[in-house]
Amino acid sequence: MKKILFILLIFNIFFAGNSVLAENAAQSNVQVKKVVASDFSKSYKISSENLLYLLLSAINEHNYSIEEIQFRTGSVLFKAYTKEFIASVAAKDGYNSFMKIIPADNNYNFSPLLLEKLHNYIETNNSISFQKIL
Repeated sequence: MKKILFILLIFNIFFAGNSVLAENAAQSNVQVKKVVASDFSKSYKISSENLLYLLLSAINEHNYSIEEIQFRTGSVLFKAYTKEFIASVAAKDGYNSFMKIIPADNNYNFSPLLLEKLHNYIETNNSISFQKIL
């Protein structure tokens, strides 16, 4: 009986261990582009109010859904590709502002293409000035 258990243990170690090792090797071959910390925040030479409006138009342009907008704090909660993000806009001074976009669930495993799309849209439409309508 002890010999049979010993043989089964040896058999399990060799064959089950190889499948686990092969699975780990297959997972390590997958290359994922990591999101760099500099991708999350960026400063612009426009007022914070205009940056907030440009951010809203960029989200709308790429067909992401806006879940919540808080104009006083300058933050926007939006959903893109079944993942929620929080974008916040802050003023440095009268002519410079700062924008930061982070995932709402603190899971940073997503494509940085989303952030690049929003930043590119804001940079290309940076010269647009918004006027208040009474």
